[in-house]
Amino acid sequence: MMSAPHVIDDRGTTWKTSANCHKAALKRAFGDDALDWFDKLYFVDWAVVVFIWILSWFVSISPVFVREFSPEDPLINHLHKKNTVSSGTNHWSALLIPVAIFTIGGVLRSSLPVIHHGIISVCASRGLAQLVTEFLKHTVGRLRPDFLSRCKWDKVLKACTGPIAGIVQGRESFPSGHSSTAFSGMAVLSLWLAGQTAAWCFKAPCSSSPIRSRLASLFLTLLPLFWAAFVAVSRVEDNRHHPEDVVVGSTIGIISSMICYHLFWPSPFSAGNFKEGISGQPRLLYTPENWVGGQRPVFHLARLEEDNVENV
Repeated sequence: MMSAPHVIDDRGTTWKTSANCHKAALKRAFGDDALDWFDKLYFVDWAVVVFIWILSWFVSISPVFVREFSPEDPLINHLHKKNTVSSGTNHWSALLIPVAIFTIGGVLRSSLPVIHHGIISVCASRGLAQLVTEFLKHTVGRLRPDFLSRCKWDKVLKACTGPIAGIVQGRESFPSGHSSTAFSGMAVLSLWLAGQTAAWCFKAPCSSSPIRSRLASLFLTLLPLFWAAFVAVSRVEDNRHHPEDVVVGSTIGIISSMICYHLFWPSPFSAGNFKEGISGQPRLLYTPENWVGGQRPVFHLARLEEDNVENV
């Protein structure tokens, strides 16, 4: 009966020892100050990101609005084609490619904040775009251009006779999930590359990065956007979305990436962020330099002055 507390203590000691070993390994790889920037509030940030992803999943399994249609409508009477870019390929490329590049960039610069801020910004952008997209898909219920091919309308029964799953997916045209996914991941990567090279800030001095050429830097930052644009255009060519679905989906992805990127990184459009020593550095949100007066803000309850109190 007396052994249980020792077991708990042993487990706790083992966990602490393992954590200390991990911290020591990180300090050897990234320097003694590798973790000085980290604050417990980043756990809250990650909790919010996880919550957004979970919430978007619940929205994605909610019922889709059933919109009435005419079997004679030419806008939904297109052939059902195979995806040029599959959902899996689009999802993982928009997530893993930015994560891999952020990780490589952080290792090359021996900077854990670069890795952390890069990964959390793209995860937050992806989650936010997915939440908004799924909400609109399920509340609008717009029919895809190939809906009648999925529906297999029976004139006698006056009903769809196709597979139920295909019919339900055929009601999720607006906005384009492929487009929002691609841009929410790739636009973050483009913004980060622009922040490292000053490619989008023409007033900034020449970058000290390996790619010194302005034109080469600009082309590099546009590559992720080219891929996202290719994905978006393919959705129209594959008869999966109407043009306006793709435009709105792409806009959702771009806005999500702009918001989430600027939460953790300085603007790639401002020349002041490309000064020597701060160029390409992430925002260290919870360090003392960002506290009011160099201290954590403390709020006190104060007595109202009698002169400021109005008698009713």
